[in-house]
Amino acid sequence: MTFGITPQFTYNPGSGNVTLTPTYPPTGKPLASEMEATRHDSITSSGIKQSIVERIDNFVTLNFPFVPLADIAAWTAFMQWALAGGVFTYTPDSTVPAVNAQYTLEDTSWNPKRATIGHATFSFRMRQYV
Repeated sequence: MTFGITPQFTYNPGSGNVTLTPTYPPTGKPLASEMEATRHDSITSSGIKQSIVERIDNFVTLNFPFVPLADIAAWTAFMQWALAGGVFTYTPDSTVPAVNAQYTLEDTSWNPKRATIGHATFSFRMRQYV
């Protein structure tokens, strides 16, 4: 039984690579990365604008509305790594492992909530690692 395109998260807590493949895929996945510029604008009194761009960051927000309670232990271990600033590899489609990128967690908290009997819900935002 297939539930859609399931991502994969791979991280190394020091004991070797650990791979987390969620049971159900996230919903509302973005079609492209969210982008935020760190930019400084100055406008002269005559209206001429000058912009200095430091960088443009790529973000991905993932919403997991139905996470089986059996997956929570694996998510907890992953979140402990990610919340501490650990770098992880995000593969949007676990069946295409060659397409991936490294990310860090942008959030500083993780708040899984009960969605239905036996399922939790949560979301998080990650920033592409440079």
